Amino acid sequence: MTNIENFAVPMLIPRTWRTLAKQFALEQPNRQKAEQVYFNTLAVCVVHDYLQWMGINTELTAGDSWHQIPRLVSDVADLQVTGLGRLECRPMREHEQICVIPPEVWEERLGYVVVQIQDSLKEAQILGFIKSPHEQQLPVSHLQPIETLLTTLAGLRVRSEISTSFVNLSQWLQGLFTANWQSVSAIFGSENLAYNFRNFPREGDAGVEGAKLIDLEMQFGSQTVVLLVALTPEPDNIAVRVRLYPPDGEIYLPPNLRLMLLSPEGDVLGEVRSRRQDNYIQLPRFTGEVGERFSIQVALETATIVENFVI
Repeated sequence: MTNIENFAVPMLIPRTWRTLAKQFALEQPNRQKAEQVYFNTLAVCVVHDYLQWMGINTELTAGDSWHQIPRLVSDVADLQVTGLGRLECRPMREHEQICVIPPEVWEERLGYVVVQIQDSLKEAQILGFIKSPHEQQLPVSHLQPIETLLTTLAGLRVRSEISTSFVNLSQWLQGLFTANWQSVSAIFGSENLAYNFRNFPREGDAGVEGAKLIDLEMQFGSQTVVLLVALTPEPDNIAVRVRLYPPDGEIYLPPNLRLMLLSPEGDVLGEVRSRRQDNYIQLPRFTGEVGERFSIQVALETATIVENFVI
């Protein structure tokens, strides 16, 4: 059995937080619900203070636990970590050995921090962390040290920074498109373009397609094209098809437009050029595993655009 006392973090509960928790509690319809909200609020505030102390920013008022209706209808104690997502901060009373994690908060959480509130209501101990619950009654012996939370958040921060510079294609399969990327139906909104686009060969078995308008700013004017990326999930990897189309109101691509597949090191792995009266061009279909990176380069005359992707 894990000795919780070896890695518990003692915290003070300022009067400000106790006053706020009491204010939230007084809004509740009965004593049982009031007590639940009171301790949930203290747990959230304690974890907020700890993360601030560790240099991790939070948005205290952004969670459901800070809003009247969600507090009333749910047993929620969530805390928004800036740029990453929500932690659930579950309270326990002094001397208890079991933490209750209601099933209603088992999803959409970065993890779960367990906070033991002392009977004085002036002190607390952060007992530990667990990434995902497998049972509603969680023994404290199953918790990991709170340092595990810090390493988890650091890892998520790194992946978040990567995703800001690399378009995350795996998110597309969940219906989440990065800024400036849209579903095909969204970007091809006009009837004329939709009609023309339907006349082009399509990736019939694609799991999802995303499109983006690319503006190539050349020395003498500019040229807009549509970059389309189609994904097809396979048993062990994801197949990718990349195409370029002309924009609305045009039938053909400009000649000598280059579409290239680049390795993470910048090596050209594949290239295709448009000819006169090409209404689209495409790279050979390729596959990759989740986590693999590649880049797509579009070039015309002196203009070059590079889009970075991670599968």
